[in-house]
Amino acid sequence: MEALGWMIFFITFLPIAVLIIFIPYLTRKTESFGVSIPEEVYQLRELAGLRKKYAYVTGLFALVISIVLLLIGARKQELLFPGMITLFLIGSFLIYYVFHLHMKKMKAEKKWDQSRPQKLVIDSKFRSQKLAVSNAWFLVPFMISLATLFMSMTFYKQIPEKMPLKYDFSGHVTSWGHKSYRSVLMLPAIQFYLTILFTYLNSTIVKAKQQINPADPETSIKQNLIFRWRWSFFNFVTGTVIVLLFFLIQLSFIVTINPIVLIIVPIVAVCGILLAAIILSFTTGQGGSRVKISKGQENRSINREDDRHWKLGIFYFNPDDPAVWMEKRFGIGWTLNFARPLSWLILFMILVPAIIIPLFLSS
Repeated sequence: MEALGWMIFFITFLPIAVLIIFIPYLTRKTESFGVSIPEEVYQLRELAGLRKKYAYVTGLFALVISIVLLLIGARKQELLFPGMITLFLIGSFLIYYVFHLHMKKMKAEKKWDQSRPQKLVIDSKFRSQKLAVSNAWFLVPFMISLATLFMSMTFYKQIPEKMPLKYDFSGHVTSWGHKSYRSVLMLPAIQFYLTILFTYLNSTIVKAKQQINPADPETSIKQNLIFRWRWSFFNFVTGTVIVLLFFLIQLSFIVTINPIVLIIVPIVAVCGILLAAIILSFTTGQGGSRVKISKGQENRSINREDDRHWKLGIFYFNPDDPAVWMEKRFGIGWTLNFARPLSWLILFMILVPAIIIPLFLSS
């Protein structure tokens, strides 16, 4: 198998595997495998053992996936890579679910939710603080998209009639397309779509539901502010880098650029984004739980019990909750309240254009 092909696979696969393997260490200490727990039981030997066991089992599964790919992946690597990554995602979810069920059983046996008062803390001044970078920052990727559109129209005649659409890992063209206004406008259209998408995601970081630890609300609020701002900045940088990559690809239709450059530059960019995501996850944690802040006054209250609204521990479904976005239970970032019709409309508005734009403009 081509060395470059292996590099692409491992640059993509390893960060995904690392994040999934260590998710139990990155989530809030008030949650374990999608189940809410009192913060003080997080360090119990039994729970620490569960986290280690999950990491070992998931890590071993990732190793098996890599070995299998080494043994059978001598050909058709472009098909095998996404297939093996998908297999790992499905397998790791099944591993998680086994631990989720075990955690639910343990919580019921220990009666952790019955031994102390439950509270829901809301900070009325929370949204008046700086939660994210300004949406005005996204004028940067918008201007890059506009420049791509202007360049495409200005130099349309210089674009060859046959446009390279896909390269293999050796830099050889494997797919060609015929020049037309639709095909030339495809990348600028995707850029504008991505700019709108990343701007919207930035807005959701501001609007997402508060989750404050009632055991130490002062520290929890500070951690959450840092958590939101860091991921907002990461969202802006990621969106800008991706839009720049599309500019580079469009430029390659007008001027001659070494195909290897068109392969290496995206690899480096994706590698940088994934590495930054790992560093951010480990230094920040879900909800800012890994951010070191001097502790305020603590009490033995726990979050209000809402496990029944978390299906499989990862899908939030609560028709009585007006919030659309909230923090994930198992993972880093936010998820939707799937009991709200608006959530399904949001998914529709995100996914459908991503499918239709390339199909329409390339036809």
